[in-house]
Amino acid sequence: MKTVTVKELYVYPVKGCNGSPVQALDITEQGIVGDREFTFVGDGGVLIEQKQFPKIASVQVEQTSEGLIFKHETEGSILHKARTEGESISAKWVLDEFEGTDQGDEVSQWISHILDMPIRLIRINQPWTVNFPVPDMARLHGKSKRRFTAASELSLTNLASLEALNADLDVPIPMNRFRSNIVVDGIGAYEEDDMDSVVGENVEILQVTPAERCAIISTDQKTGDRPVNNIFEVLRKTRVKTEGKFGSGLIFGNYMTVKRPGKLCLGDQLTFEPAVSNDESTGSG
Repeated sequence: MKTVTVKELYVYPVKGCNGSPVQALDITEQGIVGDREFTFVGDGGVLIEQKQFPKIASVQVEQTSEGLIFKHETEGSILHKARTEGESISAKWVLDEFEGTDQGDEVSQWISHILDMPIRLIRINQPWTVNFPVPDMARLHGKSKRRFTAASELSLTNLASLEALNADLDVPIPMNRFRSNIVVDGIGAYEEDDMDSVVGENVEILQVTPAERCAIISTDQKTGDRPVNNIFEVLRKTRVKTEGKFGSGLIFGNYMTVKRPGKLCLGDQLTFEPAVSNDESTGSG
């Protein structure tokens, strides 16, 4: 058992866009309130992801009492008030299919100009069932979902792990490359891989699996550029998932799911409970 401190918290209102640091997260059974509740879709309802469209990272979105504020260095800003009624758009992502409420022409025209392609902003109107039939996603498969997260309801990274990774990189990178919700400090590099549950006074989350990484981690999260870096070469040498991979197999940070909903704040102390090995669970050895 080890104790860590919550050092950073982030919410990403629109999938793929730059998010905002926050003082606290309101965590429900279906994830973080305000996190990835919106997404952009293109022709045929295909999600506009940062993996294929890195320029979307240059758009920052902040959730305020007035609505969503979209900001861009050259295109200025626009305020969008979420719509609960409107045209329903069918969309798909990997094996999941769902419908979302179209958020209108103004914001769609604004972002379409930036990405130079016609896209629409949607907000999910009904939960759908996660379709992720691989062993390492057993804690997610078949669950109800209503946020456009990459896999699980929330994610966690460790400052010591970033320091260890940066020591091997040609150019150090910031933690925002990994777009995690929770950043902790107080354990050694990559010790988060061995956790099973993370317990706080008001919330408890469970590890699903180490997070497999794609081209997004090579994207500057302010400009949308992809500067040359040796990050993938380093991960291939040091951080490879050997069993049960469903993507690149290159890992950093963790996908997490919710066991006990609640509020998580900056400065909170969390206890890491390690996974129980087969020997420990059977009492042998």
